[in-house]
Amino acid sequence: TVEIEKLRQELQTASKGLLMLSETDAPFEFFYHQPISNEQFNPDTVALWDGQESETPVETLPIDKFLFRMQHPPSGADAQARALAEQFKLLQDKLQELLQEPKAYKIGQVNMPVYLIGRTESGAYAGLKTVVVET
Repeated sequence: TVEIEKLRQELQTASKGLLMLSETDAPFEFFYHQPISNEQFNPDTVALWDGQESETPVETLPIDKFLFRMQHPPSGADAQARALAEQFKLLQDKLQELLQEPKAYKIGQVNMPVYLIGRTESGAYAGLKTVVVET
């Protein structure tokens, strides 16, 4: 649909060239899910969408808290790091502009899929997916 393609284009443009920095640097990919009629949304739902077991722990964070480290390079950072931080701020702004109540959902432990998603005007869920590794 037009909504999906508009979201895909805007989010891919906002995340182009960005990597989620952790013990591995992972790209962002577009995510979209149209719920079935009686599907309830909660953090466990996101784990199921990712193919995880229903008991898999899911940590929910505000988008700004999840992206905080990416947006605040250490003092004395070079121009490239500062430019990257600015790109992450623009990405956060775009997620907040296009989606209702966007949040970060970290699934599991150590090697964690992360969904930066919110609700669309039509009631679907969309955003970006990446991976973080924390040992």
